Amino acid sequence: MNPDLEGSPQDVEIEETRYIVYRIGDASFASPLLTITEIVDPLPYCYVPNEHEYFLGLANLRGQIIGVIDLGLRFGMASSNEKEAGVLLIFEHDGATLGALVSGVESAISLRPEEIVNEEPVSHAVPEEAYIGVARMTDRILPIISLVRLVHIVGPSLNYGS
Repeated sequence: MNPDLEGSPQDVEIEETRYIVYRIGDASFASPLLTITEIVDPLPYCYVPNEHEYFLGLANLRGQIIGVIDLGLRFGMASSNEKEAGVLLIFEHDGATLGALVSGVESAISLRPEEIVNEEPVSHAVPEEAYIGVARMTDRILPIISLVRLVHIVGPSLNYGS
């Protein structure tokens, strides 16, 4: 071992987590990147009657049937595809694959735990259980949401099978 490197910043393990930053209309949110399996263009979906306005229906993703939810509607905002085509954030929950429709993806960022403030959400549009915290960035604050917890809160009515 090189004695000049002992005690260097390379020896310090910095715990960072990566997040995907996406837009719903003009608002930006982030979710843990490792929960997203892929990002795809919107797919045609078949409406399935249900009790949730934001559950758009079922779509075929390369032979796999997925549920499609509109995060804009889920958060009490305008539909995520009202003004633009948007994208689907694909993730898994309890063996089912879901697509969360958002207006667009901005970037991926890395945050250290101390950069995330775990304060109560001001708005109750995002259920408290799905709310991870707020990232304080130099140019803005960014709410961080767990998509998996968000769908878990909705309950079994969205679990149509895989």
